Amino acid sequence: MNGTTHSLVARYLDDLARMLGDLEPGERAEVLAGVREHIEGALGDQHQDDAAVAAVLTELGPPDAIAQAAYADRAVPPVPPAAPRAARIPITSRPWVPVVVALLQGLSLLLVILVVGGSVAWVEGSGATSTGETEVTTYGGSSLAAVLAGGLAALPLWTVMALLVGISALWTSREKVAHLLAVPVAAVLFAAGPTVGGSLAGKAGMIVVAWTVLAVVVAGGGWLLYRLTVSGRRRAARTA
Repeated sequence: MNGTTHSLVARYLDDLARMLGDLEPGERAEVLAGVREHIEGALGDQHQDDAAVAAVLTELGPPDAIAQAAYADRAVPPVPPAAPRAARIPITSRPWVPVVVALLQGLSLLLVILVVGGSVAWVEGSGATSTGETEVTTYGGSSLAAVLAGGLAALPLWTVMALLVGISALWTSREKVAHLLAVPVAAVLFAAGPTVGGSLAGKAGMIVVAWTVLAVVVAGGGWLLYRLTVSGRRRAARTA
């Protein structure tokens, strides 16, 4: 458009320039220059005629439509944000760890019951004395040997269990101590209990104490394993 820009055209281009404010300066200038060139070409020598200018601007469309088209043509598809990388859960904090630990602990306690209990069993033997009387002799296993036998039998399973519990974050320090002491305490109870009962009250005391120890180990150990397993699985679910 030669000469002074018509006021309608100037207002139109000013409005369009404001609407293109988010474009890069070079792109904004390119769009404005293209619109100006189109208006000048459409008007020709009639650029000073208000009716002709208004008709060309009406045909061109409102500034916001041109601005939207310009943004659409130059829009760069946004790069999708990288999905947050899930934190790697340590293998010793997986939900299956408490179950494996409970199985190992349960098998270790079973070995203690069978091996230690059998090692401290009392055996009675009878025989005739020189005077013709019947003499009953009671034989009992060694408590120390029973503990050693039970410990050796349960050691492989207990070692694997202790390693899992020690490096896992699924239990508190107190819970880990409870896990680690369950089998040794059960072995000591089985070895010492019947011996002490027998020395205090003979055969009857030995039997009572032996059954009491068995009930305590089975019921108490089972309850302890249940609580520790539930606690470990609850923490594993929170970290999953």
